[in-house]
Amino acid sequence: MAHAEITTPTLVKMMIKRSKKPILILGENLSKDEMELIDKFIEKYNLKVIKTPEEMNLMAIMKFLANSNYDLALFTGITYYYLAQAVTHLKQFSNIVTVSIDKYYQPNTLYSFPNLSNDEYIDYLKKLLEG
Repeated sequence: MAHAEITTPTLVKMMIKRSKKPILILGENLSKDEMELIDKFIEKYNLKVIKTPEEMNLMAIMKFLANSNYDLALFTGITYYYLAQAVTHLKQFSNIVTVSIDKYYQPNTLYSFPNLSNDEYIDYLKKLLEG
């Protein structure tokens, strides 16, 4: 059975700084407040972003990532069970480090935030912007 290591905003920031080529896969299941913080996060870390399903469907993104030179893939705003299935593909066919920065624990990524209330999640997103 899969399980992800629980991570924190501080550890995620360290992973991004150490990464040679990080990317954020962004779904549409975020509130307006969450999206504002994610936009600031993207800008702060100068992240390449692929929006699903707007730019590419999730399985196409997984195939793209598996054949790319990205070394860190962050995920947020994607329907839970779609992400669970999709990242399993990446685990099997690539060495990319997968991190869920969603408010729900995602056992199929390598790292994940724990289950968080809406307020806790906003707090985690704000911590990603500190420092």
